[in-house]
Amino acid sequence: MPRTVYLSVGKGAGDVKLRDWATKFLDMVSGVTVVLKERVKKHPPVCQACHRPIGTCCHCGTPLSLTEEKGVDVAIATDMIKLAWEDAYDWAVLVSSDRDFIPAVEFLDGKGRKVLHAGFPPRGSELAAKCWGSLDLRSHLSLLERR
Repeated sequence: MPRTVYLSVGKGAGDVKLRDWATKFLDMVSGVTVVLKERVKKHPPVCQACHRPIGTCCHCGTPLSLTEEKGVDVAIATDMIKLAWEDAYDWAVLVSSDRDFIPAVEFLDGKGRKVLHAGFPPRGSELAAKCWGSLDLRSHLSLLERR
């Protein structure tokens, strides 16, 4: 059974290690496909009146940090629905705490597909509640350590 692992990577040192591990090890494992999505910085907020970027907080003067758009969540939801449409699976494991997956999970449930949530409670509890079942990964962390 093919498995797809989706990863969001940036330009930091930790991201370079993650990218190397994903492309030099994980992608070489039989039956595993890795989908890498580059994180893209979002544009700063703009003033509604003059449309100029707002770089600092108007209350305390602290520079505003920009968030990053990962794009990986849309790829995951699209593939979950596409593969269900193609009758490629009966159940899926979703490792995420992102509430944005709830509509896709509800849709898939309505089509008879089971989505198992795997995560680290209490994070993701709203998503887990919508899934067919859930797995608390905290009790399995020792199995994930490098030996």
